[in-house]
Amino acid sequence: MLNTQKPTNIRFGMIAITTLVALMLYLDRVCLSIVGSSIKEDLGFTELEFARLLSAFFWAYAFCQIPAGWIGDRYGPRVVLACYLFFWSLCTGLMGMVSGFTAFLLLRLGCGLFEAGAYPLANGIVRRWIPLSGRGLASGCVAVGGRFGGAVAPMLTTYLAVGAIDGWRRPFIIYGLFGMVGSLLFYFWYRDHPGQHPAVNQAEIDLIQKQGADADGSKPSFPNLLALAMSGSLWLASLVQFLTNFAWVFLITLLPGYLEEVYQTPLETRAFYQSFPLYCGILGMFFGGWVTDRCFRLWGPKWGRSLPMATSRVIVGLSYLICLFLGDPFMIILLMCVVAMATDMGNPAFWAWCQDVGGKHVGSVVGWGNMWGNIGAALAPEIFILVKQMYPNDPIMGWQAVFLLCAIVQVVGAVAALGVNSTKPIQVELKKKK
Repeated sequence: MLNTQKPTNIRFGMIAITTLVALMLYLDRVCLSIVGSSIKEDLGFTELEFARLLSAFFWAYAFCQIPAGWIGDRYGPRVVLACYLFFWSLCTGLMGMVSGFTAFLLLRLGCGLFEAGAYPLANGIVRRWIPLSGRGLASGCVAVGGRFGGAVAPMLTTYLAVGAIDGWRRPFIIYGLFGMVGSLLFYFWYRDHPGQHPAVNQAEIDLIQKQGADADGSKPSFPNLLALAMSGSLWLASLVQFLTNFAWVFLITLLPGYLEEVYQTPLETRAFYQSFPLYCGILGMFFGGWVTDRCFRLWGPKWGRSLPMATSRVIVGLSYLICLFLGDPFMIILLMCVVAMATDMGNPAFWAWCQDVGGKHVGSVVGWGNMWGNIGAALAPEIFILVKQMYPNDPIMGWQAVFLLCAIVQVVGAVAALGVNSTKPIQVELKKKK
């Protein structure tokens, strides 16, 4: 009998709550760098010790991507992502209560470990709940949550810290409590499969399943890492992620130092300048999601994923190249806004590609790509400083060398993106031999 019910829209609620998780992810992630000066002054940390705290997160985050993603694939986002959110928020809150370097370092590592599972599991949620033709926009919406969290964090963290008796500690404690409450909300609202949610009707289940979402409840085994390592398309996608993050991380690490050294930009203005590109990145996420879905419908799965990734790399590279010929800080920031928008325009295509080819191992596939992306983020600041120091008597030339390096690696990323192929599912390669 034909089902004439109008589908419910609970799938959009699943994306909305996942977006909220991504927002909390970035609030917790970036608050350390914002109040870093106060922490160093209060606790007596040296520059090197504080740099190690910043790096610790990225290394833990990178190397825990695959196991964290697989745990989510295996046991479902409802329990696993709720636990991850609770424990990274607990680590964040406890950082506002400690005074020793070792304890701070361990908690920072804990944040990286538990946050590592967030985006792999978010991709699994999109795959379970969203039909194939809408995954680009849904992925972009989730990523917007992270960018919005990163964009509001400088102002919000400063507001919470300034004038507080406990100074820099208050933002950590508030963010920690906010995240732990959020983990409970996620657990009680989210369901791992549409058929498990009491508010979903059969028409919505049929819509999701008919259009290719992963709606069954079988559990994957641990991924065959050798099979992952033998996927040429996955290596190309991972290279794209590595080079993407390599250039993007300049915005959240060295941009304020560049503005201060070259243009003597005041502190308040630097804070605004650092936030503005991340706000612009939100537009890139939405636009990139729409472009990815549009390209998919026009040119099919291969070019529908690879072309948006490649195009975004070209735009980023050109933006960094134009920075070589500018001498005004406002114009530089406008170009950094383009960098942020173009970078985020390519992210939905990568996520959608992982959902297309990952099968039940989508969390592990995303984790593999994110691992290499965050290795790029961890290595880039030190490499930028080394490049800059090649011109000790000409800081402007040193920063221009950094911009040129960022432009060059984006060309390599664009070429690599053209080789990414979503027509060969990786889960076929992950099946065990009988």
